[in-house]
Amino acid sequence: MFGPESGKDSWKDLAFVFDKVHIGEGKSRTKWVDRYAAGSQFITHTMGRVLEKLDLETIPINSKGYETLLKLVENTAFDSFDLYYGLFMYNKNAMEELERLDLDFEALKKELFGHLHEVLRRQLFGKAEEAGQRRILTKLPKNAYALPAPSPDAIKSQNNN
Repeated sequence: MFGPESGKDSWKDLAFVFDKVHIGEGKSRTKWVDRYAAGSQFITHTMGRVLEKLDLETIPINSKGYETLLKLVENTAFDSFDLYYGLFMYNKNAMEELERLDLDFEALKKELFGHLHEVLRRQLFGKAEEAGQRRILTKLPKNAYALPAPSPDAIKSQNNN
C-alpha cells in the first residue's frame, strides 16, 4: 500500500494488500487491513507532517537517523492533505493511533523532566537531601537562580562576626 509519492516512478518492490472479492456473510480481513493501515500509513504520514512543521534542513553533519527523518518528510510532504485526511477519516483506528501518540509523547516528556528534576534536586540540595535534611530555598534573586538557604552553621558564623 502506498500513496502517490511512493509509487510515482514505479510500483516495483512496493507491497500490495488485497483480499478476494467476497459477497455474503463470513469472515472479513478488512479489520486487520485497517489496523495495519492505521499503524503504518497513518502514523508515517502523521510523523512526516509533524516533522515538516519543524522545518528540518540538511546540515553538514547529518546522522543516518536524521537523514531518515528528512527522507520521511520528503516522502510525505508532497502527498495531498486529502490523502492524509482520508487515512484519518475512513479508518476508525486512526483516532486511537493519535491518542496513543499523544499519550506516549506526554510520557516521554514526563520521563525527561523527571530526570531533570532529580539533577536539579542534587544540585540544589546536595547531600543534605540524602541525610533527610532538606534545605529551604530563599526567594529568587534578580538573576533568577534559586539560592539555597544558608546552613545553621553559616548563620552562626555570620552572627559571630
